[in-house]
Amino acid sequence: MGENARSTDDASSFDVTGEGVDSVYEAIFREMDDAVFIVEVGRTGDGYKFTFGQNNTAHQEQTGLSEDAMRGQTPREFLGDEQGAAVAANYRRCVERGETIEYEEWLDFPGGTNCWQTKLTPITEDGRVTRIVGVARDITEQKEQEREHQRTHRRFQTVLETMSAAVFLKDADGRYLLMNQACRDLLDVDDDSVGMTDRDLFPQESAERTRADDQRVLNSGEQIEIEETIPTSAGESVRLTRKSPVYDDEGEIVAVCGVSTDITEQKERERTLQQLKDRLELAVEGAQLGIWDWDMTTDEVEFNEQWARMLGHSADEIEPRLEEWERRVHPDDLEPVEDALSEHIAGETAYYDTEHRMRTASGEWKWIRDVGKVVERDGEGEPVRAVGIHLDVDDQKRRERELERTRALIERTQESASIGWWEFDLLDGSLTWSDEVYRIHEVPMDESVELEDAIEFYHPADRETIEAAFDRLIEEGESYDLELRVVRESGQTRWVRAIGDPQFDDSGDVVGALGLFQDITERKEYEVALESTREELRKIIDLVPDLVFAKNRDGEYLLANKATAEAYGKTPEEVEGRSEADIIPNVDDSAEFRQDDLEVIESGEPRLIGEEMLTTADGETRILQTTKIPYKVSETGEDAVLGYARDVTELKEYERTLEQQRDSLTLLNQVVRHDIRNQLMVVESYTELLVDSLPDDQSRTYARTVIEAAKQATEITETAKDVTDVLLQVGSDRSPVNLRDELSDQIERVRADQDRARVSVDGDIPDVTVLADDLLESVFRNLLTNAVVHNNEDVAEIAVSARVDGDCVRVSIADNGPGIEDKHKEQIFQEGEKGLESGGTGVGLYLVKTLVDKYGGDVWVEDNEPTGSVFIVELPLAD
Repeated sequence: MGENARSTDDASSFDVTGEGVDSVYEAIFREMDDAVFIVEVGRTGDGYKFTFGQNNTAHQEQTGLSEDAMRGQTPREFLGDEQGAAVAANYRRCVERGETIEYEEWLDFPGGTNCWQTKLTPITEDGRVTRIVGVARDITEQKEQEREHQRTHRRFQTVLETMSAAVFLKDADGRYLLMNQACRDLLDVDDDSVGMTDRDLFPQESAERTRADDQRVLNSGEQIEIEETIPTSAGESVRLTRKSPVYDDEGEIVAVCGVSTDITEQKERERTLQQLKDRLELAVEGAQLGIWDWDMTTDEVEFNEQWARMLGHSADEIEPRLEEWERRVHPDDLEPVEDALSEHIAGETAYYDTEHRMRTASGEWKWIRDVGKVVERDGEGEPVRAVGIHLDVDDQKRRERELERTRALIERTQESASIGWWEFDLLDGSLTWSDEVYRIHEVPMDESVELEDAIEFYHPADRETIEAAFDRLIEEGESYDLELRVVRESGQTRWVRAIGDPQFDDSGDVVGALGLFQDITERKEYEVALESTREELRKIIDLVPDLVFAKNRDGEYLLANKATAEAYGKTPEEVEGRSEADIIPNVDDSAEFRQDDLEVIESGEPRLIGEEMLTTADGETRILQTTKIPYKVSETGEDAVLGYARDVTELKEYERTLEQQRDSLTLLNQVVRHDIRNQLMVVESYTELLVDSLPDDQSRTYARTVIEAAKQATEITETAKDVTDVLLQVGSDRSPVNLRDELSDQIERVRADQDRARVSVDGDIPDVTVLADDLLESVFRNLLTNAVVHNNEDVAEIAVSARVDGDCVRVSIADNGPGIEDKHKEQIFQEGEKGLESGGTGVGLYLVKTLVDKYGGDVWVEDNEPTGSVFIVELPLAD
């Protein structure tokens, strides 16, 4: 509003403001999170001389170089010839271009080797560049993330290409952007499939149907799953295809991703199963099965002879009541059976179909399959009649249990690999292979194999081992169990487990051998991959700058990354396998760490240790923030603890510095409010006493100007106090504050303090509470004062109104001042922003915007009619 109203004649105020801005810039320079440094640019006979001037706190912490260490140094003097020359070249480029340049660079500092994103800005005086301001940001972690992203992408590509499911990606126009190998094989296309459409691959009808499915995903944004038949060169393939939308960064659907699985065999099995079901139902209808017919209105039930005989009764021994069935059902089965019956009666299932046990006349339990259906309902849909059958499945259940036991036994003995057997008869020299051994060697089963031929299948590097083991078996009766390689007829190498046991005659002589042969290629490949993964993991954790380690119950290091080992002045190999007490130089530290480990292992719960002190091999004391997690070692199952320790020494030092700065700011606020405010009150009081004694109107006008300036300066100290309170606040907790009380108090204050202001209230101020804090009064005080101070009328007319709008309350403060141009309406709320004729510091409206944003509200300015401005504050209501 009145940010335009300040006079430009007050030169002394402008100078004071300039000094304040310098101090603000200095504070910003020192406290910026980015590393900032200043380079002095001098001229030499053949070029330039660059020397370092200042660097801020962030630069010192990140590089390990103090301001004193850098000041006056050239890049070559403290970075060395190679790095220094590269840095100086960038400085020269900035000077010669005379404009800001940006680049990335890797630099070695005492604080470590990091990648920096550096921006250099030239400072020109009298047409010549005299200084360079540099702003550097450590992007080492970002670079590592980019490399990790590239590695992840390569792994994703590998997984995609090895998937058995067909995977594809199409844009919104139906053009293929990607196909994995399985998809290309399915559609019989080469690698150059990008840009093709379904019309290029399928008949018109299939292509149109596929395009319609894609369009449904693009229009609805939903994932769909369809069964479709795909014509291929090998015949029709029944597929289960899932299609999902793909979004861009703006949330727009730009493509369709599909994953298609071959379910041809599954559908064939389903058809076969349906045929078996149909035949079973036909057999049930024609066989002598137990039949029941239930009148659901009276609970009378008709049971046939077979129903009774199935349970060892005659028909006349069974009363035609539902209780006859209920009391014979096994107690453990009754509840699930009744649940299944209720679900069918409610229409949730097409049939009532359950298997349960029933007590026979001899007191034994027999498994029955009970199948039924409600066949009649009344006009209101209530069940009237149901019929069903009993099928004796007791033998089937016994066979299922036996089959389950057999299957479990086979799974335990065979694990997940195929196993074959072999036999050698020493008397006639014959060798016999099972079918599985033939399959492993890729040898036709009708082909006979001699012992000498079998040896030749082994890998040349393993042949001597198996020959020696077989000789010991035959000559000394010594069994063997080896993992070796065989080379198939096709030339492919497979890993096998070869087991051989001697066979003896009655006199104890070896007469042959019997053994097992198992293909273990997949397990060996997994072990190789696992070892490779471990090596990759070791490389990754060695890149972590924080301490990562694992220890067992005895305090022995199972794992120690590079940072952990370096803290003790050792390598990871020197740490791992050694006791903690042998490594940690301080005995007390070792005992304390040991106790923490045991508590985590015993409790089985992760624990944040908090701050703990560690004395390194260099004698330096570091503060660690450690998290410890219990886990079991996969190979042995023993208890262990996994730890992650972050070095927070510098962070703690920074927190102490920040606390000292907060205390200094608090003290400064007290001085401003107490000492300066008291002096301003003296100026105002004594000037008021002088007004009436001054000889002429001009002198009295000057005196009243002094009084008005003193009042405004007092307001400035109040605003400074509020700004300081905001800066000193920790967190942003809000609480309910009564809007009417706060707004009314500030209106009365303006009426009392401002002689040339007339404040009116349109309607009643709503008696509501808003989410704010005790600085809400500063919002209204600054807006009301602003409406008076920056008003160019003899009498400032201010109209205040408030109304509830949904879950918010909106307060409007209108004035009859000069108004604010549209181009300045957003700028006036920025920090330090003032109009050309403003008499303030430019932080009053910035404080208003800061507080309202903190409260979760909004503030803006509109034009008043016929002249002036309207400031509108919108605040959320408290629940």
